[in-house]
Amino acid sequence: MNLQQLRYVRALVEEGSFVAAAARCAVTQPTLSNGIAQLEAELGQRIFRRTTRSLSLTPAGERLLPAVLETLKAFDKIKDLAAQAGPTKSSVHIGISPVVGIAQAQDALEAFRKLRPDVEIVYREGNLQNLCDALKAAELDLVFAPMDSECSMLANCVYQQLCSEPLMFLPRQSDAKRWKGRMSVELDDIAEETFVLVPNVCGLTQVTRRAFEKASLMLRRYPGEASSYIVVQEWASLGLGSAILPASKIVTEADSAAAIPILDHGNVVAIDYYALGKPNTVSQDIFSQIWRALRPFNFASDSMRTNGESDYVLDWAV
Repeated sequence: MNLQQLRYVRALVEEGSFVAAAARCAVTQPTLSNGIAQLEAELGQRIFRRTTRSLSLTPAGERLLPAVLETLKAFDKIKDLAAQAGPTKSSVHIGISPVVGIAQAQDALEAFRKLRPDVEIVYREGNLQNLCDALKAAELDLVFAPMDSECSMLANCVYQQLCSEPLMFLPRQSDAKRWKGRMSVELDDIAEETFVLVPNVCGLTQVTRRAFEKASLMLRRYPGEASSYIVVQEWASLGLGSAILPASKIVTEADSAAAIPILDHGNVVAIDYYALGKPNTVSQDIFSQIWRALRPFNFASDSMRTNGESDYVLDWAV
């Protein structure tokens, strides 16, 4: 038995549904359901009576509810007494993938930073897998990273998609004339290309590989690896291979003019950015505030112009 399970009970009683209670507790519905099931198993009593249309307390649940509420009230009182002993500064710990970057993270958190200037934001940039492991280990509260809807991490925390931006094909310099004037390319068109990739630490290589797998195509990789997106562009300019990069990571005017949007049967191939979260190092109240205040990333800039045309339109999704 733990306090989180008791909070689940209170939220279910007050909200009347698993969906609303899970949202209030900033967890997924399966997480909340499993927490209640574990509590009922430990107590040897069913607390809730569930049907397809209603949710209500069992007689055992009615007897236990006052004690549950009293326990949570006592815990809140302990926190209040501790707060009266002296001010302490809260910190929220946020992991960011290199493909996201600190500027986008700051932008996504701007509304929260204005709302709660008393809360310190501590950033950690790192390998995507390490960030996800840190979230599981309760060392981080939020992770900003590229994901797709099939990622296993999404089943273990709350999440929301912050934005989607197009992936661009940047031909190797020696083949530039062949692709000049193209407004878009299909994955099939570039399947025979060899691509310079970055190590699979930020999520971009994983997203690229998944796009080719879904199209039943083989991703042909240059045998070496570039250390950054700028290096990828430099190597493409030297003819070592072509590149696939998010539109926002193409930094030079020449590369921006040469970059071509990638399509799969007419649909834009994009990289989706998500916020994944659990209230681990920060209180649930602060986590709820930061979660509600998250804003979409803003990748729109002159670097996203392609072939002299107007800015590529991003499909924001929150």
